[in-house]
Amino acid sequence: MADIKEEILKISIARMQQVGIRSVSIDDICHELGISKKTFYVYFPSKDELLVEILAKHQEKVSYELAQSLSKRTVEQSLIEWAKIAKHAEKQMIKTPPMIYDLEKYYPQLFKQHKAYMRSATEEILMKFLQNGINEGVFRKEIDIKIVAMVFLDIQYRLMEFVSKGEKPREEILRIGHQGMDILVRGILTEDGLLRLREKVKNNI
Repeated sequence: MADIKEEILKISIARMQQVGIRSVSIDDICHELGISKKTFYVYFPSKDELLVEILAKHQEKVSYELAQSLSKRTVEQSLIEWAKIAKHAEKQMIKTPPMIYDLEKYYPQLFKQHKAYMRSATEEILMKFLQNGINEGVFRKEIDIKIVAMVFLDIQYRLMEFVSKGEKPREEILRIGHQGMDILVRGILTEDGLLRLREKVKNNI
């Protein structure tokens, strides 16, 4: 029984990420899995209930992956890895994923709740990351980790708004993102941390 529920979630997530929430019907999901709508309703009374559980699983997955990525690396290693990812991610920019676009447009309350949860969870993990950086001598001990985490997230969410609303061209969004992150990172790094990272990033990217 649990396997059927997991398969419904798996197929629904894959389809919604590809074409958006509105374009995926319960009939589509049932047809792909070879189950009846009656079976679907045993696990999810409605498409809205399905979406709520999808978001809950996404929140759990992202929180876990973020925590795991930080627990397996030093702060210095994480910064180098993120710099690599950011460089390649720019090539994929800039388009709002269909599922997020539909969530914001057609399910504003769910979108608001999801965004608030993700921000809170990410802020908590960022604060731990910043404290680890202070302990490792990469970040300055005088910084207020809560304020820095808030500023980092404000920059990221503002960039996401530019993307979703099409307010600025791609090159301008990238320029703003680079400038904001450069100011933030330089402001929190120790002199030794800046020198170490500058050399390692240059050699690893």
